[in-house]
Amino acid sequence: RCISVVAIQGATVPTLEASEIANRNRSNYLAAKEAFNRKDLDTCVAFYAADHQIRSKPSPKGREHIRAFFAGTHQAWPDIQIVVEHTVAEKDWVMGRSVTTATHTNVVFGVQPTQKRIQTTFWDLHRFDDDGLIVETWNLMDSLAIMGQLGLLPGPR
Repeated sequence: RCISVVAIQGATVPTLEASEIANRNRSNYLAAKEAFNRKDLDTCVAFYAADHQIRSKPSPKGREHIRAFFAGTHQAWPDIQIVVEHTVAEKDWVMGRSVTTATHTNVVFGVQPTQKRIQTTFWDLHRFDDDGLIVETWNLMDSLAIMGQLGLLPGPR
């Protein structure tokens, strides 16, 4: 384990190396996803900073907004599961590519439940603070894949 030492006003304070920071942030990212899958929103949201900001859509700052988004997702898709297939971590950034599966048991996009198993891919990018908490999030989901599986898109001709 590599630790740098920084002198601050006469005191010696150990600091984490960039690779250790990246590994800690990747671990926190994966732990947040695991808590989401267990529907443990308290644990999941604890990985987000109090002033967390979603950057991929207009949204107010704060943990309560990410909690509401996660709760709404669980309500719409009660058996949703996220499998993180790839992660890239560098300093205070973690990017993941995940596959999400859920059964269509509730009205989604105005479509009555079909009981079909729906699968889609999404990417998310998170910036972490010095404490290892997520402060900013960008998401990109393949919504067209969901719409196609729900029958909302025209089929091949």
